Amino acid sequence: MTFLEKYSNVILTNLNIQEGQNLLIRTEPIHWKFASIIAAEAYKKGARYVRVDSNEKENPLLYKARIEHSKDIYLDYVPAFRTETLRLLVEENWALIALNGTEDPDLLANLNPKKNTKSGKAIAEAGKSFREAVQNHRIQWIVAFAPTEILAGKIMEMPPSPEAIDSLWEVLIPILHLDNGNPSGIWVESGKTLKRRSSVLNSLKLKEVYFKGPGTDLKMGLSKKAVWNGGSSVTDKGIEFSPNLPTEEVFTAPDFRETEGQVKITRPVLVPAIGKVIEGAWFEFSQGKLTKYGAESGKDVLDQYLSIDLAAAYLGELALVDSNSPIFKSGKTFYNILFDENASCHIALGSAYPDCYEGGSRMSDEVLLENGINVSNLHTDFMIGSPDVDVTGLTWDDEKIDIIINGEFTKDFS
Repeated sequence: MTFLEKYSNVILTNLNIQEGQNLLIRTEPIHWKFASIIAAEAYKKGARYVRVDSNEKENPLLYKARIEHSKDIYLDYVPAFRTETLRLLVEENWALIALNGTEDPDLLANLNPKKNTKSGKAIAEAGKSFREAVQNHRIQWIVAFAPTEILAGKIMEMPPSPEAIDSLWEVLIPILHLDNGNPSGIWVESGKTLKRRSSVLNSLKLKEVYFKGPGTDLKMGLSKKAVWNGGSSVTDKGIEFSPNLPTEEVFTAPDFRETEGQVKITRPVLVPAIGKVIEGAWFEFSQGKLTKYGAESGKDVLDQYLSIDLAAAYLGELALVDSNSPIFKSGKTFYNILFDENASCHIALGSAYPDCYEGGSRMSDEVLLENGINVSNLHTDFMIGSPDVDVTGLTWDDEKIDIIINGEFTKDFS
């Protein structure tokens, strides 16, 4: 078995694909060869049908052509079959693999901002119902990573080449535990650790979480019904699956109305909705809303992002990751949100995961908003943790709890 076949098996095991289930693999065209390897392994596990597809943002060359050359009046058009296809995927209980790893992280960097925003907003609105189904775990889904020559060169700081990919795999293999005889078993044990950590956090009944460090003095309020999650999830049909590979986080939904203070973004962020990297960013919040922001480079990306959806100016996620993460220890920035978010504590501008609130998966958007759970067509993680940032909590009984000190979870959470 090649290591790509081994990797495919780990992905499918974490997805927990069922006998007779259909599978959709969404990815850029450059990864279709690897997708075919995943498909072969899926059929061996009893999949009924496997489809590989690229939507608008997963085919960046085609998307770039549209933004650069289409007439402006057509940019908010999304064909009905796209929405109908997504509806059928949920109705027929397909499983989903999102295979991430952009061919060129800088390809969309110089698109016309106004045209990019118009198209991006239409695409986000058209995919809302499917995104809600994914967030509410009505289907099994998993996000996994695959490298490309240009991306590998950027990560490894060497010319784009097959050698760059080989060098990157030397970093990825231990992170993904592919050097272990039973990588799926390792991920099962890791998931148990995250479950245990989230259970401790839930038992504390925190009402506030504080981040304090250089350029950071941030307070986030939590509802009494906030739920911390981590590790595997369960669909509404009772099928257990792990949505991210790798995953190192425990996370919840803050009350979007109760964020105050300033925060320094500690790692570069590639914003998928815009296709451009932000570096050296900082945020200021007042009464929950992002009121001031800047960046060493890419402030215009934030301008575009926030213009797509007004709710994207509020938080939807708070996640805790410490510096024992193998992704952090690699010392690499991956320009891929799946890996980079699992290297550091992070917050998300945009939608919350409804299951981070008691009964949230059964609530309408209106009820979620009434209870302080953000609803948006966007969700992008921004990393705010480092060994210089401490995280403390305050319970509803006004007891202060040290959670992460000098970048590491305290003993109660280890």
